[in-house]
Amino acid sequence: MSSINRLSIGFLTIAVWIMSFTALANEPADPAEAMPANEQEAIDAINQLSSPDGPEVRGSTNAGSELTGVMVDRTITMAGKTFYRAFSQRAMDNLIIGNATITINERPDARWGSQIWVMEGNRMYFRTQLSPRINEADRAAGEAVQTVEEALLRQQLAAALTSDKDLGKEELR
Repeated sequence: MSSINRLSIGFLTIAVWIMSFTALANEPADPAEAMPANEQEAIDAINQLSSPDGPEVRGSTNAGSELTGVMVDRTITMAGKTFYRAFSQRAMDNLIIGNATITINERPDARWGSQIWVMEGNRMYFRTQLSPRINEADRAAGEAVQTVEEALLRQQLAAALTSDKDLGKEELR
């Protein structure tokens, strides 16, 4: 009796599969054909880059798809989180640091405190040894903002003065 049940379930599964396959085969291939003409025109109007409401939307002048103005927190301890918070609050209004992608890393050590470093891409701009005392993190964050700002300015100035058409901007560093 159980083999008959298994056989009937198998036939039922095959029948459902065949019916769903034939139902999908009868649907139109292009979704534009399934919509009324006025609805398709409305969708096309939404997808246009220019409209009577405003100017044409232009793509980014930067050819890359690089995301800028981001600060990544890779700190672990309370002192590291305090450093990150103080650094990000001071750097938030800074135009130079605000347009860079900054990563703040931490390597905690039970004996010596935490080693904290600030990087942009593959370049390290600031590194310090931070004790577990939180009030020291604020002072170190102020120094870090000044150091990173100066380094980013030097890098931007060097990039503006040296240009080589054969090398990309990441290769000039």
